[in-house]
Amino acid sequence: RPKMRSFIAGALALLVSFLLAKCSCSEISSDSLRWRFQPGSAVSSSSRLNLRGGGSNVKFVTTCDSTKFGECVGLVGSCDSLGRWKNPIKMDGKDFPKWKASVSLNEGENIEYKYCIIGDSGKVLRWEGQGSSSNRKLTVTSDVLSKGEFHDSPVGIDAGGSGSHSHSSSKIERSHGTSKRDDHKPSGHVDWQITSKELDKFGAAIVKANQENGSWRQKLEFVKTLFYDKNLATASGFNQQEPETSHLAMIAIYLHFLSTGQVTCVEDGRHYRPNHHSMMASAIDEALDKIKKTPENAYVIRKIHPLLPSYSSAYTAQVPLTRIRDIAHRSDIPKEMKDDIKHNLQNKLHRCAGPEDLVTAERIMKQAESGHYSAAFMEQMRIFMVELREFFNAGGLEDRLTEMKGKGEPNAEGIKLIDEFLSQKRTSSDFRAKLKALIKLRKNFDSFISTVPHGEAKQRARLTDVSLEQFAFVLLAEAAQILEGQGANLDWKMAVEAAIGALENGYLSESVDVKEAEALRKEGEAMLSSSSLNLHRLKAWLDRSIRLCTSFSDAMQDLFLAHVGPLGNSLQVDPHAAAVFVEAEVRASVVFQLSRILTASIKFAKKAMNAPPWAALQPGKAAGRLVEHQSLANLLDHHKGGETEPLIAFLEHAEGDEDIPPFVKGIVLAEELPLLSHLGVRARQQGVVFVCSDGPEAFKELKGKQGSSWGQFVELNVNVGGSVTVSRTELRPERGQEEEAAAVVDLQSNADLTVSEVLACEKASEETCGAKSAAAGEISRIAAKGGADFKAPPGCALPFGVMMKAAKPSWGRYVEQAKEFDAQATSGQLAEELAARMRSFASSEWKVPKDVTSAIMRSFPADARVMVRSSANCEDLQKVSGAGLYDSIANVEVKEEEALASAISRVWQSLWTKRAALSRRSAGLKHEEAVMGVLVQQMVAGDLSFIAFSSNPITRDPNQVYIEMCVGMGETLASAGQAGTPYRFTYDKSKGEAAVSSLASFSFALVPADGKGKELKEEVIDYSSIPLHTDEALRSSLIKRIAKAVMLLAKERGTEQDVEGVVVLDSKEPQVHIVQARPMVLAAVSS
Repeated sequence: RPKMRSFIAGALALLVSFLLAKCSCSEISSDSLRWRFQPGSAVSSSSRLNLRGGGSNVKFVTTCDSTKFGECVGLVGSCDSLGRWKNPIKMDGKDFPKWKASVSLNEGENIEYKYCIIGDSGKVLRWEGQGSSSNRKLTVTSDVLSKGEFHDSPVGIDAGGSGSHSHSSSKIERSHGTSKRDDHKPSGHVDWQITSKELDKFGAAIVKANQENGSWRQKLEFVKTLFYDKNLATASGFNQQEPETSHLAMIAIYLHFLSTGQVTCVEDGRHYRPNHHSMMASAIDEALDKIKKTPENAYVIRKIHPLLPSYSSAYTAQVPLTRIRDIAHRSDIPKEMKDDIKHNLQNKLHRCAGPEDLVTAERIMKQAESGHYSAAFMEQMRIFMVELREFFNAGGLEDRLTEMKGKGEPNAEGIKLIDEFLSQKRTSSDFRAKLKALIKLRKNFDSFISTVPHGEAKQRARLTDVSLEQFAFVLLAEAAQILEGQGANLDWKMAVEAAIGALENGYLSESVDVKEAEALRKEGEAMLSSSSLNLHRLKAWLDRSIRLCTSFSDAMQDLFLAHVGPLGNSLQVDPHAAAVFVEAEVRASVVFQLSRILTASIKFAKKAMNAPPWAALQPGKAAGRLVEHQSLANLLDHHKGGETEPLIAFLEHAEGDEDIPPFVKGIVLAEELPLLSHLGVRARQQGVVFVCSDGPEAFKELKGKQGSSWGQFVELNVNVGGSVTVSRTELRPERGQEEEAAAVVDLQSNADLTVSEVLACEKASEETCGAKSAAAGEISRIAAKGGADFKAPPGCALPFGVMMKAAKPSWGRYVEQAKEFDAQATSGQLAEELAARMRSFASSEWKVPKDVTSAIMRSFPADARVMVRSSANCEDLQKVSGAGLYDSIANVEVKEEEALASAISRVWQSLWTKRAALSRRSAGLKHEEAVMGVLVQQMVAGDLSFIAFSSNPITRDPNQVYIEMCVGMGETLASAGQAGTPYRFTYDKSKGEAAVSSLASFSFALVPADGKGKELKEEVIDYSSIPLHTDEALRSSLIKRIAKAVMLLAKERGTEQDVEGVVVLDSKEPQVHIVQARPMVLAAVSS
């Protein structure tokens, strides 16, 4: 009989499918349709209604007359009730061409949504608009909720393909190139490009297991077995003890596709009650708890927990969810309803449960609510729906909190905080009060989760915390909406308070770096406690906070984007569902709302400061063919060898220590750069017009205006004030006309190679030890004079003769290999390989004599740490700076002779970094004439570092000293390897006045690392504890002292100076130490 009933049911299903295929969806009431859960299928509006509890029903009404036979309109969007871009709601078309769907919404929500066309199989056939830029937007006001209906503008979808409509948010034209992120919308808009790369071994194992296992239980069992069956894990390429983060991400993606129905679950012909699913979920969670948490995997593991069924004791019981059995046997419901419940829900749920059962239950519940059934039956159905939602972890926030309180969880203090939060949630109209109560509660939950053992209590707390995070998202959306509406009258204190709340929620959700978020919180609270607004301080804080948001979206890309496309394609997931997966993750995060708050705030700050969107690193005019590349390295590899045509390059990124090829005449950079970085110095030396964007918007806007100019000759015009234009030109420079004359330097006659013993810096000369060592000796002599308000670190110098003595036995072979470099290094890759070969040669052949290291050790205290710096005969010269081309080694223990010798060898080898070798070749310098001296200085572990020019290199104003500073060691400034802005100051020599251009926004300081053989380490900066940031009087005094020291060096050395130094703040009076000085080398301003 069971087999016969199954056969008859199957035959009837086929008949119904045949009849539906013959009918237009617009002619059939949605209530009469029975939707089967399929990959990519639409979910009826009833099945999504109040899935997570709460909210009020709003009926969306629109018109669309472009559906074909058998099609209907779908509605999908950013909130739970709109399917979070994953499962469209099927709209009711019985009043064709009008289409209707009821959606549960909450007041204050800012939703984005769009319409689509769905086929009779439930698959999405066509979408309204292209990408998220065409999304419609709606703020859910009390007026919208009170009306209960929202009459939308018509759907703009052509019958034959995708379309768009003017109601959607303003479109963003795709800029030239293939940038992965469209930063026109820093508030979180992302145009993700799904990769088509092949699956790795683990991804292939998931696909194979999915094909072999039909039911939800079997698919969950495969995931569980990965953690417990060593043979399966090995065969799948899965490390059970330390899983790769990418593999955990694939598990999260797969479980997500299962829970949303994108991957089909079918019955497997066996009978397993839901308690089996619950026990598997418990086993998976227990395995996840044993994995060592890292900043990389913590977020992914958190994403997996809510995708598993509940393993509360009610569901691990031998016969769980029995209420539906009793309901199916009630005598107060008609036979049709009874059979529907028994065959389509009860039996299916108890023999082969799956997410599709929740859809069925929602359908039956809606049918019951629309009929006339007994109060007792309806009460039991409502209780069952709560139980079923809890099993599938789809319960509402207040239901979860009430359940926890009923079980005495998490603890006495937590129960008190639950009451406080619920009181604020229900009665307060101030989002800040609700947000503060929510954060207190989440912190209590965080402590409870970290200490309670594995079990149902831990799962309850985790899932409730996820619901609290979702409510925080709503509160922050409300704040963002208010701030966006304030414009130039933005309440900055409210903005900072909201941002701090978002940061705290972010690190509680493990979606942002905890130390970075905590530092930002402290600095934000310090600003709030101040009596007045410092716009420079606010802007620096906002810039740093925005980078945190960008890091999150980049992390989402790294975690999921590379896998969701190949995995989704192999699992036959609807392409759009895969395409929106990452963006849905970003937009569903509190970090997305943080980015909206910050974007509104940064617009206010920039307008209030009248800040230009561009920083002119080297102003002037330049002409060339317009090209776009990710970086200078990418440009070099693309334009291999023999390039003579001038280029104007738009670049996404710069490392800060690259060499600029001679054919690049102008650079427009998408990010900020310390103006006195090595790259900035080289641009000014070569006369390359160079401008940096203060944010992604300006770069994208300028880039988007180029249109047909790509590949054509243009003129780049950059003025000192930050105005930038790019215009087409017919004027093309004659070949070679635009080249600067190469600096003529006779390296051979400039070097005395006869001295081979270690010298005190005061005895070093440019001819014996290099300009840097000679300058160090001169700085020491100037510092010792009366009136010099700075110190110089003690040191010694290794003459050129030390290297030449070590290199003499192998010199012939060295010269031959150097000539091979020039002949064979025709691309960036080949140059790197050949330069590495030269470094290896120097390392193996040139040994540092023991008498040299012994002499250095005698020159310093036994516990000293030293800087081992390059001092080549081709750097720090009047005509050739060579800034940053050669290496310096920090934090070397002078008592460790082996470490000292290794550091000296590394400096010698740095003659052959790729950038140094290419720079010499470009300047026409012979490699065999380049020799390396070494400057060894006692290291000053300064609190601050600076680079200062005695004449402003940007404006070319000789009456101004220009200073850039950072917290920690100066490598942050020189290399420009870290995103952010340095402190920027000017000093007017005639007026004796200091001025601030910007306060620093770097996230990390480089400080000496502890331990043998360690150089520098990163430490997160808390600017609220940095006196230079908070004390205006100290800042002004320090700027004047540094400026006067630089002016004195310029006067004593007879030329404008480029100076590096450190500041020690430990004592009552800050100490200024000058460690390097070199002549400023600037090309003539391009005109």
